[in-house]
Amino acid sequence: AVRSFETFELPPFLAVPEQCKPDPTFPTVAFPNPEEKGALDIAMAFAKTNNCDLVFANDPDADRMAIAERDRQTGEWTVFTGDQIGTMLGHWLWESVGKDCGKPV
Repeated sequence: AVRSFETFELPPFLAVPEQCKPDPTFPTVAFPNPEEKGALDIAMAFAKTNNCDLVFANDPDADRMAIAERDRQTGEWTVFTGDQIGTMLGHWLWESVGKDCGKPV
């Protein structure tokens, strides 16, 4: 992630210190699934402390992903479901590539 942020000249990538190194015991969560309730609590607290509006998290084999966004006006977090994330990615793909490519997407 750090290299991607640097390559695209994004602001510095910030990782939750307690969760950035692989640990097969997953001491910071009850179950290693970012979609489980409470799995993003530490990340959202870290994001708030570091004035970040987005949290991205995945499970160890990266077949599950969670995204949360902080509302700058209210400070409230929205945690998106897998269906919502898929819909947003599909919409982005269609708008940026699909509708003008002339082939099925």
